[in-house]
Amino acid sequence: MSKKKLNTALRNLSESAFDFLERSVEEIKTHPKYSVIHFATAAELILKARLMREHWTLVVERTSDVSVEDFLSGQAKTVTQGDAIKRLKNACGENIPQDAVNQFGKIAAHRNRMIHFFHEAGQKEADNALTEEIVKELCLSWFYLERLLSDWNDQFEVFEEEILSVTWRMKQLRAYLQVAFDRLKPEIEAAKISGTVFTTCSGCGFDAAAVNEISEVFFEKRCKVCGLGENYIEIPCPNDCGKILHIDAQNVSGMTCENCEHEVTSEELGEALDTEFSDPSDCEPQANCAQCTGYGSVVQHNETFVCTKCLYSEDSAPQCGWCNERQIGGSDLEFSYHTGCEFCEGHAG
Repeated sequence: MSKKKLNTALRNLSESAFDFLERSVEEIKTHPKYSVIHFATAAELILKARLMREHWTLVVERTSDVSVEDFLSGQAKTVTQGDAIKRLKNACGENIPQDAVNQFGKIAAHRNRMIHFFHEAGQKEADNALTEEIVKELCLSWFYLERLLSDWNDQFEVFEEEILSVTWRMKQLRAYLQVAFDRLKPEIEAAKISGTVFTTCSGCGFDAAAVNEISEVFFEKRCKVCGLGENYIEIPCPNDCGKILHIDAQNVSGMTCENCEHEVTSEELGEALDTEFSDPSDCEPQANCAQCTGYGSVVQHNETFVCTKCLYSEDSAPQCGWCNERQIGGSDLEFSYHTGCEFCEGHAG
């Protein structure tokens, strides 16, 4: 009986999440305060629903003090969004990129301020500038949330119709960002004349992402409309068919050449990006990526350290004081001898 009730509870939790998502998009102009509150709530519920699919106890803050009856009756205190993300990583092997974590945290902070204190968006009718800012935040949050839902497609396949509906609704928000794009057009056109290349932003869809050429093969771009930053590389097909491959974070895993159907491996990406050859006998510590939990996936490309699994990059790769391995995309390693890094527990562990 409990199993059936748990399945029903999981279904209700997931339905509630997508209901909040749809309401969020509907209310962006008339009730921006509730739009943010509902989106932040939806993101948290989706994370908890993914946890619950693993086991209901993962959603509870203190499992030793609660029974399944307490959980189903709503009497049990559930985990925070931050703890849900940690449990998804530690218990489910689901690593959420730090950029996504930061964006979800930003939306959650807005929600908490609106509920417990005061926020400018609490006005019944927000001015155009504020609406534009809220749309930017929601577009970025949806960009990351949609990627998670795509990765968890097998977990939420029964909600495919709801996901498509929200995706369509989010695209309609581009009408609000069109104002920002039109305002930035003169600046973008002037930058083009000066030699800056612009491409389409994966977040908002406008041709407003300014490209910065790090090297002949490695590029980064940042959208002037919504602020989304992305990296990509352009390399000749490793199979020597002559095709130039455009590889970004969305297709870096399982990238296949359209010309010869060669599937590019992370090792081949590493060879294309690694500019610092080292002799194996030198015993250089490997570099890991905390953004995607890529173990040994980071190579040095000139003055930049790049992950071959997610293309995240940083200008330095600090070394953990305990395990001696280097990493990018993680927390400060100043006290890592005691606390460890994203890949070890340190001396205290």
